Amino acid sequence: MSYFRQISHEADAPSSQTDRQLYSTRPPAWQSGVAGVERPVTPATDSGVLAMVLAVIVLIGLNMRHVKRIFRSLPQDLLSVRRRSNAFDEHTANETRVAMLQLLQLWVYEGLLLFMWLQTPGKSILVSGGLTSQVAILVGLACALYLFQLGACITVGYVFTDQQSASLWQRGLNASQIILGWALSVPALVSLFYPGLAQDMIVIAALLYIASRICYIYKGFRIFYHKFPSLLYFILYLCTLEIIPVIITCLLAVEICVKS
Repeated sequence: MSYFRQISHEADAPSSQTDRQLYSTRPPAWQSGVAGVERPVTPATDSGVLAMVLAVIVLIGLNMRHVKRIFRSLPQDLLSVRRRSNAFDEHTANETRVAMLQLLQLWVYEGLLLFMWLQTPGKSILVSGGLTSQVAILVGLACALYLFQLGACITVGYVFTDQQSASLWQRGLNASQIILGWALSVPALVSLFYPGLAQDMIVIAALLYIASRICYIYKGFRIFYHKFPSLLYFILYLCTLEIIPVIITCLLAVEICVKS
């Protein structure tokens, strides 16, 4: 029993001559430990941001049957200016709800990509309120941009064309935004979980946004262009309602979430 009561000391432990010489001048590394490194805070490690992304994916997955039906009408809504009604012109309440979910998906991905864009050298993200609040603000900013575009679409359609043409143009806006939301899912998720690729994904997302606006503008041009003077109005529309709002949105994002 005395064997189990014996206490072994570090000095009794066998060691080589080299170790004894080394430990006589400084303690072994395992006694001093290793300095901890602070874990970087990113959207991929923030539970609130991940909850937003997962909530959108789960909600759309639960309504995939209606999503498939909406997708059948998206190509025609995006480009067609046919004034004759078709089988998919009238949507049920369920389809309207699912269309809103897909727009929510767009706003979440745009908010994430805006946040990644703001993480550039020379800028410091304000994290006093947490990453969740920062991303949520940018998601709200993306929603505000869409609402402005929708209001501009309704106003311009009401002033410059008839009700049916205005409705065609509004469906083109919603179709372009829904398709853009699905297209942005890849660059948004890649930039979220692979921050090293974020800058490349932002460039891809910008190109996708431009492509979606070109499709929407092309449909508007086919609806509104009648004679040469209308071309001047269309140029004014591009500057006022397509270029300036995007610039203002980016400036607001910088003012809200970034400090020099």
